[in-house]
Amino acid sequence: MNDAAQLVHEEALNALSLIDRHIQQQPDHTAVLFEDQAISYGQLGQGANAMALALRQKGVGPGSRVCIIARNHPDYYAAYLGVLRAGGTLFPINADLSRNEVAYIVQKSEPVLVMHDADCQQTVLDTWSQNGFAVPHYALSDLLELGAGLLSQHAPGTDEWPQREPDSVAVVIHTSGTTALPKGVVATDHMEIASAQALIKAWRLAPQDVSVCALPLSYTFGLFTASFVALCAGATVLLFNKFNPVRVLEGIERHGASYMVGVPAMYAMMLEHVEQTGRAYQLARVRFMASSGAPIASITKKEFHRRMGVPLLEYYALSECTPIFSFDFSDPMPPIGSSGKLVAGAEVKILDDQGQAVAAGETGRLFLRSERLMPGYYLDPERNAAAFVDGWFNTGDLAYCDSEGYFNVVGRERDQVISGGHKISSAEVEDQILLHEAVAQAAVVGSPDKILGEVIKAVLVLKDGCSADTAGIIAHCEQRLAKHKVPRIVEFRASLPTSPAGKVLKRQLV
Repeated sequence: MNDAAQLVHEEALNALSLIDRHIQQQPDHTAVLFEDQAISYGQLGQGANAMALALRQKGVGPGSRVCIIARNHPDYYAAYLGVLRAGGTLFPINADLSRNEVAYIVQKSEPVLVMHDADCQQTVLDTWSQNGFAVPHYALSDLLELGAGLLSQHAPGTDEWPQREPDSVAVVIHTSGTTALPKGVVATDHMEIASAQALIKAWRLAPQDVSVCALPLSYTFGLFTASFVALCAGATVLLFNKFNPVRVLEGIERHGASYMVGVPAMYAMMLEHVEQTGRAYQLARVRFMASSGAPIASITKKEFHRRMGVPLLEYYALSECTPIFSFDFSDPMPPIGSSGKLVAGAEVKILDDQGQAVAAGETGRLFLRSERLMPGYYLDPERNAAAFVDGWFNTGDLAYCDSEGYFNVVGRERDQVISGGHKISSAEVEDQILLHEAVAQAAVVGSPDKILGEVIKAVLVLKDGCSADTAGIIAHCEQRLAKHKVPRIVEFRASLPTSPAGKVLKRQLV
């Protein structure tokens, strides 16, 4: 086991502690691979220091809030670590958000300054013009150039930087806002480090690992799970500007990546590409691929393993708390459909509609407590009051635990159709529809009905070159589902609408 996983739990650590150790102990080891660039840990540390010096000159200090709107690039890591080094808190903004959504996050966070890349400069200019913002904004490249000049004049010692504490706020990441205005998830230094250590231990991560990051760095899944955790383990991050199934598979093959985390849609697209082309990729170094963010169809997991020769495993985490359930390489692998067992440092309870604990195997609402749980949503007392009940966080997810202690997350509490009094999990219906040989993607929603309240509507994307009709899909479902779970409406589309995080926007399908 590597040094990061052996750290004494009680040791006071901040968000930079583990990465700084690798910067000092293995400066020549590759930290980030991006296109034709290889950035070592020593260079990553230099970039972070340069950014911190530039930010300090621009007025950033302990407790300062700094926004960033940029595409995936190694400079993003230098920006994050530089903000931490200067004592501040990073507020990432997804580059694909609308001008109004960008304005909402900027207004709410009240930053000292905003950083952006060249691709997002026009978005910043337009948003500032439309809203009359006076917040200073700077190009990442300009800040790094300024910082490099300052660093050549004076390289500050560790005692010259502001001291970060375990309860310092490292980052506030706003959710994608698929159901309402984005929520700001507050992550303290302790939360980041405790979460990273838990995943490093469960997944047995080490410096020789190469993590694939094709997720937006503006979200927890990309910035934390795919990147920060790997860097805390002293591993290498194989970073992509954006997700493309062909480029990602070619990159994994070329650079010998050892693991990947992603959302179900990514793996479905990778599998579809291989099925259509018949191409075989050399993935011998890949230890596992992990899926989270939404339930993944059992058929996708089975076919992915068969076609790719790589286990596709589920784990369960939230932006508000990670990890919660996970596979653990020191234990037997969980059965198909399960997200694994409860990770140490977290506790959960599953309750019915009356607030009573359910029996093993029965589905209920999932609540949790954890040392890794966020302290609350940023400046959002109403949402905090709704989310926390007597110290327990309402995840909004439905789950059950089997007799062996394995947890299955079956979907969102609000991602169910209530038809004629029956509560039907959308994920259960989707799972069965995806067994149809012509269906590539499926999303199930409730469509209003005067008599039943809602009826099941299935929106499908077919595989290239395949055909299917409504009658065939309904007949397929009738063979596999109870009568009240069979779709009444079937709609075919060329694609499903998704958020920047890759999640299907079901509110657009009703």
